[in-house]
Amino acid sequence: MAKGFDPGAELEAGTRAEGGRDRRSAARGAKLVAAALAAGVLVAFAAANFRPVEVNFLLFTGRARVVTVIAVSALLGFLVGWLAGRPSRAERRALRRALEERD
Repeated sequence: MAKGFDPGAELEAGTRAEGGRDRRSAARGAKLVAAALAAGVLVAFAAANFRPVEVNFLLFTGRARVVTVIAVSALLGFLVGWLAGRPSRAERRALRRALEERD
């Protein structure tokens, strides 16, 4: 009897690395390490720049410590990146349907 084409089987077989570890989990671990290193550098940079500065932002001017400006900028950058990379509601619905059909 001939085997039918199963793209899911190819995908699953192609994601295994030596030692039985899944490539996706290895990539996830690498991303986590990179994020932790970036956060560590950010914290060290912020701690080294603790003096107050004048901040001009569109409608207001004020004084804030550089560490606060760095932390707020990092948080805003993270939020923008997370929201930009997040799939839309329609994409999530299509992914969910595809997963349900596959099972």
